[in-house]
Amino acid sequence: MAANPYSLVRNETATPLDLWDRGYRRCVALLQRAKVLTQVDDPTQRIEKARMLHDAFAIVEFWTAALPPDHLEGNPFLPGTATFPARLRTAYSFVLNRIINANANDCPGDIDEAITMLEHLRVIFHKESS
Repeated sequence: MAANPYSLVRNETATPLDLWDRGYRRCVALLQRAKVLTQVDDPTQRIEKARMLHDAFAIVEFWTAALPPDHLEGNPFLPGTATFPARLRTAYSFVLNRIINANANDCPGDIDEAITMLEHLRVIFHKESS
């Protein structure tokens, strides 16, 4: 049995957008905290920064894995046009690339770009749902 049965029910009855929003909030929080630690010289805090970026990466990677496979995305009525999942996969790849660069180069600008893209996606998802 779950430690918090209300949390279990909340998760089981959540819409896909609710679940994405929870992941979004967690991912952005991790990226913002990691950004603060990019310029720190303390080895313990640098390990913490890498862990936070790893966790944010895992969230976006999960979203990418949840998209339909490429061979199911084709639009027979508009050949050569990218479907929404294909464009979403590109946006997620951009975010993943920025997270990798931020970790490798200690660049807060890369984290800012990842957050900006996630904020843009959030606006799109909420516009689509209404």
